[in-house]
Amino acid sequence: MSMRTLTLAGILFGTCTACVAEPRILHQQSTISFTSTASIELSNDQSRFTVKPKDGVSLSGSLQFPPGDGPFPAVVLAHGCNGIGQTERAWAEALRTWGYATFLLDSFAGRNVAEVCTNPWALAPLQRVPDVFGALRVLAGNPSIDARRIALMGFSHGGIVALNAATTWAFRTFAPKSGPSFRAFIALYPYCNVSFPEQAQISGPLRIHIGELDDWTPAVPCERMTSHLVKRGQNAGITVYPGAHHGFDAVDAGRILLPEAVNAAACSFDIPSILGPFPFRDALARCTRKGATVEENTAATAAARNNVRMEIEELLD
Repeated sequence: MSMRTLTLAGILFGTCTACVAEPRILHQQSTISFTSTASIELSNDQSRFTVKPKDGVSLSGSLQFPPGDGPFPAVVLAHGCNGIGQTERAWAEALRTWGYATFLLDSFAGRNVAEVCTNPWALAPLQRVPDVFGALRVLAGNPSIDARRIALMGFSHGGIVALNAATTWAFRTFAPKSGPSFRAFIALYPYCNVSFPEQAQISGPLRIHIGELDDWTPAVPCERMTSHLVKRGQNAGITVYPGAHHGFDAVDAGRILLPEAVNAAACSFDIPSILGPFPFRDALARCTRKGATVEENTAATAAARNNVRMEIEELLD
């Protein structure tokens, strides 16, 4: 299988003998409740966001460990617009077989949100960025986790979360003070059609994986964004999988048509800040449509598993 790949190697960022006490207790699967590091509110006219540093959201996630005593490197997984499903669980299982602890973060239950595929403004990806930094804070405090080796991996809506969280702006705004940050960011089929100044500088290596035939979050804008990052000396890379659609790694999905999904693949915007303002209400009405395709592609999935494993091993080394 041929793949278009664009990468720029960058300079990448011990173990603690006291951190392996009672491994059998610490390494059980557990649901962890925590609070996001802030909240981000959307204005009534949907034109801009406001960060509320003291108003965290109560959330939870599932923490699981690979065999062994640790401390383990870890990956936070940010789900797509339909919530945690078999795709995210399959990736988490694969990551654990590779030796990583996994934290499946649920951004919906604590907000009483069921899905945002048909109503994107119910919860924008940017509003989930404090969620992943809250998860980072929780994991970094667990003695079974190597706090210096935590990555973020997101899928579709969660892939946009990963793109936003990768910005230096997000690190400065939401990362634990005097504490660790994410060492790497992996975004699967994110939406890259919106450009803003904060996008130009990232706090850690970013890798994007996307299908060539994606009709929901198209590959070309992500290739363009990655190229711009590389030209600015940022550690970014993208792999485009030939013949693959959105959600090519969906488990036992076959081909699914989503007639009610809001699709902004034809839109393209430059905005003055990650927080807005957005000229979206009228402009989106002209370029959005309903409907998207999700299609499983076993060859692309196998290739992505191999590529992501090599990337994470390199970036968290």
